Amino acid sequence: MSDVINLRNTIMSNNYDLNIWDRLSYETEGAETGGWEINIYTIRFENDSYGSGTQLEDKTITLTPTESKQLTLGWGEDLGGDYTEDDDFWIDKDGFFDTYTEIPARVKSLLWALPEYEMGVYG
Repeated sequence: MSDVINLRNTIMSNNYDLNIWDRLSYETEGAETGGWEINIYTIRFENDSYGSGTQLEDKTITLTPTESKQLTLGWGEDLGGDYTEDDDFWIDKDGFFDTYTEIPARVKSLLWALPEYEMGVYG
């Protein structure tokens, strides 16, 4: 028998949920801005809601002001932003690479270096 049956209904994945947010804005209730970071979460199951998996706290990416500007964070599409002007939003890693046109090299390499993990699938 050449087919491997996965009895645990999982696949190996390197896609993650990304919570991209302005920590400084959150901590100062909007009085100050520019403290962007990316929190990284596993995805429990295919098509599960954002943030339902485990946060990889040791993989948080704190963005420099230059990186934040390259990613157009905080800029709406009407101002030339790639995605949203929201100061706290979710996107998965695959969507991030499909959406953003100028991803800083450091951010790109950190995201591509994330390890594969087991993601559940509905069978």
